[in-house]
Amino acid sequence: MELIDYMRKRNQMTKNEWESSFETEEQEILVLRHEGDITSKRNGFWEVAVCCLAYKSLKTGELYKEECCFVFAASEEEYDNRLIPEFDEETIYHLKVRKKLPEELPKIMIKRLDFLLVDVIEKDVKNPELEEILTEYKKPIIIEDDILGELIYNKTVNSFEGEIFWLDKNIDISLDVDKDNKSGITKARKAIKEMFGDSKRWDTDMRTFAAVKLTDLARDWCESEEEAAKITEESFAKRITIESISMTSGGLFSAYFNDNDIFAGHCIIVNGSLKKGIQYTRMGG
Repeated sequence: MELIDYMRKRNQMTKNEWESSFETEEQEILVLRHEGDITSKRNGFWEVAVCCLAYKSLKTGELYKEECCFVFAASEEEYDNRLIPEFDEETIYHLKVRKKLPEELPKIMIKRLDFLLVDVIEKDVKNPELEEILTEYKKPIIIEDDILGELIYNKTVNSFEGEIFWLDKNIDISLDVDKDNKSGITKARKAIKEMFGDSKRWDTDMRTFAAVKLTDLARDWCESEEEAAKITEESFAKRITIESISMTSGGLFSAYFNDNDIFAGHCIIVNGSLKKGIQYTRMGG
């Protein structure tokens, strides 16, 4: 099944058709609420998916240490007026649900375990097994590197974060790799250390590249011709300063620069790779 066809078919579902994609049998489960919600526009309603870290079947007593979501429908009015129910993070809920029926997915998509929410029976449930999972989840995951220093895993964005001294200031760094991807972590560490080892050249090249590509845009942002005339590629390159770098295991990087008010406080992003060099730059949010 092609991804586009699948997405089109799913988004054309009415609310009744969508609810029919779940089992009719109801069951009760305990879920350990995680971070994050996912909202998706459907045919006349919004699908809201609430992310959970693990769940336990109250029928069988079996514990499932896998991420899942419980989902429910929200009307257009509820969505527009921010009336969608909220569920507290790191909280155990007792729910009545209906499990998602098996379906054929495009190969590119990762299968997600969904339960249709029927009723919230209880909040703040005490359960030693799920509480133990939460305790383990909350423990910090730290990498100690002789050059990069301490890198702490941010579970929300799946990246290791830290600081390095770049030329004359501390900047933020992140390795955009999952905590369980050990080879990816090794490659990302190696890549950012390689960039750090040649920081003077990279810093100059990135600021110069951004200046060449964005000076005309910067002049358009000026309120007067006199102010625009003062912005040259040379002055642009000198004004901006690097704030952070993110690196992938494949050596792809994104560097974020302070615009020094050239774009009224919007950041400047420079993208590239260690193999191919600097490839793209833009004004960010």
